[in-house]
Amino acid sequence: LRSQCPFWGRYSYKANMLSINAHHHLQLFQWVMHDWGDEDCIKILKNCKKAIAPKDAGGKVIIVDIVVGAGPQDPKHKETQVMFDLFIMFINGVERDEQEWKKIIFEAGFNDYKITPILGVRSIIEVYP
Repeated sequence: LRSQCPFWGRYSYKANMLSINAHHHLQLFQWVMHDWGDEDCIKILKNCKKAIAPKDAGGKVIIVDIVVGAGPQDPKHKETQVMFDLFIMFINGVERDEQEWKKIIFEAGFNDYKITPILGVRSIIEVYP
């Protein structure tokens, strides 16, 4: 199997988001943060800040998640967003608007962020130390 995988050994995956890993340029969270409350998201992001390189060395955290109110506001997208909200409520998760993301990001000690709506209700949130 290793001989068939050209990327074997180049990437490592860590399952514990609440602990610090070695220094990296990038931490990626896709459809993760909405499963956690604000306090846990701040803890996760604080640990990411300790683990990533400085901004001038290319360090950043990328979060792919819903940003309420970002992106298209047509009825189909609003309906999809409401459905996600209902599903997330069952697991005590949270869908956040830009101001709520900003609060979490800055409380975790980051200095800058950028939100880019990409497809439907999804957005890319780039967080910089």
